[in-house]
Amino acid sequence: MTRTLILALSLTAAAAPVMAAETGNPAVEVRIDDLNLTHTADRERLDTRLKSAARSLCYTGLRGAAENARQSACLSNVLAHVEPQTKQAIARAQKGTQLALLMISAAR
Repeated sequence: MTRTLILALSLTAAAAPVMAAETGNPAVEVRIDDLNLTHTADRERLDTRLKSAARSLCYTGLRGAAENARQSACLSNVLAHVEPQTKQAIARAQKGTQLALLMISAAR
């Protein structure tokens, strides 16, 4: 029997985009309830979704070499931080528990 859970994971990215004080920390939900993480193709879909979510958290709309370097560092930090949680979600799927979503957030 497969169980479905909702797991919210907070990921902190250094030098994340500046957000207005009233919005708090930016966050992105990554839905995974439609993925079977025991399958390679679905793990690749999860990886694509996580990269897209990280890009949306790190993107500021600014341009220039320094900003490109900052965004690249931000992406690397977010993805490195989400890796253990991703491995945990895959391990849970292999034991019959499917998670419904991952929540990626970045500190201001």
